[in-house]
Amino acid sequence: MTKDNLLFALGGPRIGEKKKVLIANSGGRAMAPSVPQQQVTSAAPQQETSQPADPNQLPDGHPPVNEAAMQAKITEQQEILKKDPENQGATINLANLNFDLKNYTQAIQYYEMALKRDPSNINLNTDLGSSYMWSGDYDKAIQLYNKSLSIDPKHLQTLMNLGIAKMSVGDKAGAAESWQKVIDNYPNDPEVPMLKQAVAKLKSEQKGS
Repeated sequence: MTKDNLLFALGGPRIGEKKKVLIANSGGRAMAPSVPQQQVTSAAPQQETSQPADPNQLPDGHPPVNEAAMQAKITEQQEILKKDPENQGATINLANLNFDLKNYTQAIQYYEMALKRDPSNINLNTDLGSSYMWSGDYDKAIQLYNKSLSIDPKHLQTLMNLGIAKMSVGDKAGAAESWQKVIDNYPNDPEVPMLKQAVAKLKSEQKGS
């Protein structure tokens, strides 16, 4: 999540060259998939406060997508899965590839398949949540992020993405709480200075309302 992204999410001024906000994904794919594609790699949807994610925008910091190459990779991984339906690596790769190609229905399908085999995998669960967030189902995303935090209450990408999902449904207090946990647990993270500004802004708005 970049500084301009976060401020834009809060309805504040934009900093830098980017003109649109992108949601954080990585270990939660609200920046990119957190689960490496066997292993390729998670951060996030694009949106303004309380607006649905724009499926035509790539996650912030995401490299350009070579659609033809990725489609070829999908075909390759599908062939692996046909021969070995329990192949977890191919299942995760198909989830990540489909996410990057904005095929969110398929991404959700493969993430869920992978999670059935590894239900406590926090990265898979968070990436599934980010797939739902890209799809505009913020309530489902929040549900999954909360599940991830029940496994690891300090999971960085989950906390980042949960804050953005909370903002998307108008829960500014919830967003501030989630980002405050990032500040408390990861004081040296490069996003912390901007998160501090964001949390201060949200708390100020709550006092003034």
